[in-house]
Amino acid sequence: MKVIELLGVYVFPVIIVAIPVYGWVKGVKVYEAFIRGAEEGLRVVFVTLPYLVAIFVALSCFRSSGAMSLLSRCLEAILAPLGFPPDVVPLLVTRPISGSGALAITAEIMKARGPDSPVGILASILQGSTDTTFYVVTLYLGSVGIKRGRHALVACLAGDLAGFCTGYLVWRVMFR
Repeated sequence: MKVIELLGVYVFPVIIVAIPVYGWVKGVKVYEAFIRGAEEGLRVVFVTLPYLVAIFVALSCFRSSGAMSLLSRCLEAILAPLGFPPDVVPLLVTRPISGSGALAITAEIMKARGPDSPVGILASILQGSTDTTFYVVTLYLGSVGIKRGRHALVACLAGDLAGFCTGYLVWRVMFR
């Protein structure tokens, strides 16, 4: 344990010093390279920011309008005959939209049912099987300037569906 603590204390400062020293030894103008990288980073922020604001506003409207809960209720009715726990259905709707929202739902499930309960295990599997699709698509397509990415969104949502289905099947086979 002492070794890990020592590594934790010294590794980061060593890296912070080693990178500029290595660049200096190699003849790189370290400060200028740092400034150039910071400029490029800010440029990416300014290019992607409008896309992120747009997606967050649209998703907020989706939630506030009640469409999200309506979709959850419809999915519950469809998935109940398959033995899908109704507690986890809101996670299916929220995960592609909001990582923090999905994590909050998973935490609620863990608190109510326990992390080792079948529902808690399924929530964990589904949380790890997919990504926040709308955020990722918006960020990636926006950063490279693609204006119409509807095919990418459909492909990513199909990936989410595959992740949810596979996660559910793994849960049914291994944990139920």
